[in-house]
Order: sequence, then structure tokens, then C-alpha cells
Amino acid sequence: MRVEVFADRAALSQAAAAFIKDAADQAVRQRGVFSLALAGGSTPLETYRLIGLDPTFPWGETQLFWGDERCVPAEHPDSNRGAALKALGPPEALPSDNIHPIRGRLSPQEAAQDYEWRLKGFFAEQGRPAFDLVILGLGPDGHVASLFPGGPGLSEGSAWVIPVAAPSGIEPQVPRVSLSLWAINQARQVLLMISGAAKAPVVERLRGGEAPDLPAALVRPQEELVLYLDRDAAGD
Repeated sequence: MRVEVFADRAALSQAAAAFIKDAADQAVRQRGVFSLALAGGSTPLETYRLIGLDPTFPWGETQLFWGDERCVPAEHPDSNRGAALKALGPPEALPSDNIHPIRGRLSPQEAAQDYEWRLKGFFAEQGRPAFDLVILGLGPDGHVASLFPGGPGLSEGSAWVIPVAAPSGIEPQVPRVSLSLWAINQARQVLLMISGAAKAPVVERLRGGEAPDLPAALVRPQEELVLYLDRDAAGD
């Protein structure tokens, strides 16, 4: 695991954009394609804007996925898909066929089945969801994607995608669809972006090993886990 702390969210966003660009370039050189799963939430939106403006980003070879989605229409303000694509632009160089959203208009069960079926088609040769990079945020309760403490997606060992009931105490309180922890851990790399003083208590718990069962503590990708924090989230 590699941890880096930045002065503020702007610096974190710029560093994350550079990290994603480097990962994309390396994947395209080695395999001819870059499979990227985006996070929801507000923390990565500036990073998405930056890579969307980068004229050297290999959008033609990039396949865009999502780690989780709220069960709302794409035009709804709570849609991860809608927010990410708005921040990205999306770039003209990104073919529409390279965008693979979770269909939030469906029921959680239908959306999970549909997304898993499409992922299995894309990753048929690998036989597992071998994303080049998964971006995650961190919730104040330690959740990542829509994997909440004690939830079924943490112990799931075969499903790639799971339906998630509306969480209590976490906004928005709507049903969701998420990659399972197992699926996230099949990725080559995971970039966990953490911003804001509200995250400092859970960061402290994770750093001190006080919460080994929190979803964020269970993320273990195949090659590298990278944590980017701003100073507020890092706390002391």
C-alpha cells in the first residue's frame, strides 16, 4: 500500500489525474486497452474534469465503468453516472460504445444482473473482472463503493455485482448497485481518494488498525493499493 498526503483537495485532484493518466498510458502500451471503473461522490469530480480536458488522454482505448450506482435515472442529481459524465465533458474522443454504465432505472436486482452479464462479456477472456484501475471514495462509516459495514457484499465470493438496500444514515437513502468486494479486489490497481475533515476519524481508525472489518480495510487489489488524502482527511 502506498499513501500520499496533499495540501488540499485541489492538489489531491491534480495528483490523482496524473496517476490515472499514467495508469492509462501504461495499460494501453501493454494491453491496448484501459479499463477504468469510476467512483461516485464529490471527491473525484475535479479529477474527472481534469482528465476530461487532457488532450493526450487515450480516450479511444479507454473503457469506462462504474464501481457503484444509485437506483435513479441518469439525469437525476444523485446519479453517479450523470455526475461523472458531466464532470468529464464527456470528451469527444471517448466513443459512446466505450461507456458502460450501471442502469439505475432498473430495479436493484435487475440492474445488478444486467451489469454482471455485461461485465462477464467484456472480461470473458480473463474470466474475472480484471479492471486496470478502480477508483474509490471513502464514506464516513468506512464504506467504499456501495459496500457498507456488515453488508453482504463483503463476504460474497462469486457474484461480481450485487444489489444493495437503501442504507440508513447515509444520503441519499436509495437502493444501489455495487461491485462486490471480491470484484473490486480483482483489479490490478485501486486508487482510494479521501478528502475532508469529516473523513479524518475513520482514517484514524483505519490507520491504527482499529477497524479491520470495515470495507475500506478489506480492499486488496492484485497489484497495488494507493491512498491519496488531503491534509484535512489525514488529520494528525
